[in-house]
Amino acid sequence: MQYKITLTPLEPFIFGGDNTFGKLLTDKEKKETPELGTYLVKSRQFPQQSAILGMLKKELMIQSKLLTRKVRGEWVDPKNKQHANNLVGNEKFDLLKKEIQDFGAINTLSPIFLTRNNKDYIKKVAIDKYTYSDGLLQNYIPKEDIYDNFISIDNNDIKSSKDIFKPIEQTGNKKGGEENSLFKKTSYSLNDNFKFAFYLDVNFELKNSIVTLGADQSKFKLEVTKTNDNLEYKDKNGYLTLLSDAYVTVSLKDNCTFAITSEISYQSLQNQKHSIKHNKFRKSKKIYLYEKGSVIINPSEILLDNLNNQNCQQIGYNIYTYNKGQN
Repeated sequence: MQYKITLTPLEPFIFGGDNTFGKLLTDKEKKETPELGTYLVKSRQFPQQSAILGMLKKELMIQSKLLTRKVRGEWVDPKNKQHANNLVGNEKFDLLKKEIQDFGAINTLSPIFLTRNNKDYIKKVAIDKYTYSDGLLQNYIPKEDIYDNFISIDNNDIKSSKDIFKPIEQTGNKKGGEENSLFKKTSYSLNDNFKFAFYLDVNFELKNSIVTLGADQSKFKLEVTKTNDNLEYKDKNGYLTLLSDAYVTVSLKDNCTFAITSEISYQSLQNQKHSIKHNKFRKSKKIYLYEKGSVIINPSEILLDNLNNQNCQQIGYNIYTYNKGQN
């Protein structure tokens, strides 16, 4: 079944980035245990696609009554383990794998985007404000943040971050008043009836629900609508536009004529959850992705082949639009 899923924040949210809360570290401690984090945290605007996948897997198990909530947490009873594996698979998403992973009933999900009043918005470099010629953007104004740009799918409306995301700063003390207990975090809420959205192909009758997402396990209203649509956007100049964050392993400089990009780091937790043992969280090696909204002119076939990583595309990474030969 194909659904359009919307996620409406019911409270401020904080989506993880490079920094997570933890003890303030000495230089030596930072080298030995960098995963312990910092007390200065700012939310990203969008959740990672892998976080959306994790949320969906949990929700499918909840709606199938396979996830048991007990005193020490949540888990699947042994008698239901095979059923759960069939429903959502038994492996975590691995960005470095090229072969398609098995996530059970979850077939594909699109990149997450924004929606408001039936109008969908993607992030995109504001290249259309300028004229590209011979490696230069004519009349480009360096003081303008060319990357802070959201455009409607029909190209009739443009927004900036301040139109959509409202920052909420919080400073305080952790309970107990220990040394190094001060913290400061910046979370977000969405302005003016904006919601997050994505398309989902799943062999499951999904229902509306309340889900949690993000570092603070913030609550979101999940609403489902059956549809045959998908996320489609055509750049009027024929430029390649990243609709999602993308893992690229070839040189961008050597494989296109011109590009305006931003990078975003990606890490995942490597350890398993334990209901009794103390969790010592360790992160995977940091990988840098090209951020959604990046624009690439005249990509080579080598770059296109590299982007077409089916395992990444299955859960909404490495998704792009490109009208070859139009520009």
